[in-house]
Amino acid sequence: MADKDTYGRVPVVIAEVTQPRCALRFGVGDCTATGTPKCYNTYWTCLDKPNYDPTGSIAWRFSRPGDDVDWLYEEDAGGNNIKTNAIPILETASHTSSRINPGASRTGESPLGRRATAQIKVTDAVWDDHVGDFYLADRPARATPVGFGTLLNARNPFYPGWTAKIYEGYKGQTLAQMQSRVFDVEQVVGPDAGDSFTIQCRDPLDGLRGRNAEYPPTSQIDLRGDIDASTTTIPVRCLVAQLTETYGNTGTTRYVVIGDEIISYTGNTGTEPDLTLTGVVRGVLLSQAESHSDEDAVQRGAYHVDQRPYAIASYIIKDHTIVPNAFIDDTQWNAEGNRWLSTILATAFIPEPVAVKQLLGELGRDGLFSIWWDDRLQTIPLLAVRPPSGIPVKWNDDDNISSLTQTTKIDDRMTRVSVFFGIRDWMEPLNEVTNYKNRLIRIDAEVESEVAAGGKIVDNTINSRWVRTFGNATLLSFSLLRRFALPPRYITLVLDAKDRAVNIGDAIDLTTRYIRDSEGNAIETRWQVIGIDDPKPGSQIKVELQSFAFQGKFAVIMANDAPDYVDATDAERLDGCWIAENTGIMPDGTEAYLLQ
Repeated sequence: MADKDTYGRVPVVIAEVTQPRCALRFGVGDCTATGTPKCYNTYWTCLDKPNYDPTGSIAWRFSRPGDDVDWLYEEDAGGNNIKTNAIPILETASHTSSRINPGASRTGESPLGRRATAQIKVTDAVWDDHVGDFYLADRPARATPVGFGTLLNARNPFYPGWTAKIYEGYKGQTLAQMQSRVFDVEQVVGPDAGDSFTIQCRDPLDGLRGRNAEYPPTSQIDLRGDIDASTTTIPVRCLVAQLTETYGNTGTTRYVVIGDEIISYTGNTGTEPDLTLTGVVRGVLLSQAESHSDEDAVQRGAYHVDQRPYAIASYIIKDHTIVPNAFIDDTQWNAEGNRWLSTILATAFIPEPVAVKQLLGELGRDGLFSIWWDDRLQTIPLLAVRPPSGIPVKWNDDDNISSLTQTTKIDDRMTRVSVFFGIRDWMEPLNEVTNYKNRLIRIDAEVESEVAAGGKIVDNTINSRWVRTFGNATLLSFSLLRRFALPPRYITLVLDAKDRAVNIGDAIDLTTRYIRDSEGNAIETRWQVIGIDDPKPGSQIKVELQSFAFQGKFAVIMANDAPDYVDATDAERLDGCWIAENTGIMPDGTEAYLLQ
């Protein structure tokens, strides 16, 4: 049995790897396969691939040899979906949590932050297929013993639809009571000379970072014949789906790009692949009508008009990537967006394929929000750049902190923000400031002064395809300077697992002897959680914090029937706004509210 921790708990770790399998039986019903050897209900051992049905599954569960895990076996009525008992061959199950890049604005880091990864290391112990093989009784005995990982690789060279879940808890808990994290399986490495193999995993958002994750995707459309600048029935060669797919929010009005010209159309006629665009308007969206030649490439463009940036991000992820729609909780996104991001609208035309990772980074930066893969909640949350909601968690040296390290990143600071917006030509490069009609510059004069900060000017220039008004540009520049005018500070804490209810994005009010005021007095400072890991699963957590710009109580517009301050509950006082006394203090002696 594993050693107890300082609270007398016995940590338990279980790794679960689920692979899709064929739900048909060999040579029965739709499966017409015959002969030997029979399949192992995997695609690459299937003898009747046209009828392969991957709706079955098997979840392989592994535990550490000393964890003494209780009976876990599960099987549905047809035996097509199996979850095994914990096979005691797990060596380690390590993972690196996501880390957010708040507002996609921290330099030197992916706008989507750090991806979550996991490695499940398993001993390649001898395996006799006593579970999961429907035809074990029909097979001859093996001449030599074979390891589990060796067989897993032989039967599955690829891992489409495979998932991994790591459970961390204590002896006596059910799986439902344990903390769990979910990942996609990327590959199985090994077995090696040490008789071990490793299942390498990644978070589902990794699908947004791949080289094929582009929006809009590359079109397979060619011009069919020459056209001049006045032609309004445009012949093309492609499949109908290439013309009817939706990219944006303009309904039946769609857009193609030929050369430097943007053309709108509303329909098509003909028989594929020989089709003709109808309802055509030439030279739209700041472009000019031109002549084009037979077999010129035709690219679909994406046009978003007056949409909230977070809604565009949701649309791109759900409709144009392989990330499952279920990972976005619409209720959570809409609640967060309606409350904090309702005044920001974006308009942009995207004339060619752009990496989804880049677009989501731009939308998060300009729309003032963050997204990440939460491997514990198993969703992609939306978090606005905003004050904390509710009472921040309080941590201190005596009750929470086992160790603390802190750093300051001078290179992340900025003294001014220049926002260029108002595109002149959608076909010109976005990095050319001459391609923008408008510019807004916000400067923090104090942090640029020689006496206060050495006189160094650090300009963060943003060329935005999405920002459309001076109001939005003002919000963006103000938000960035608020967070980065002073060099941002970062703290890494190690705490007991009892504190693991905290999550990425939460606000922490921290009191520690390592942070004092100028008089040496203890002070409480506010931080935001940007990453969480488990260096000792079930025993410790490691939390990464970034200095948080939102200090104090921030005012929120209230309903007409809101109570007076003295009659309000604590919850109402946290989520409202009352005018302070002439002294600048609330009636109960607390600080006044701040207008954002």
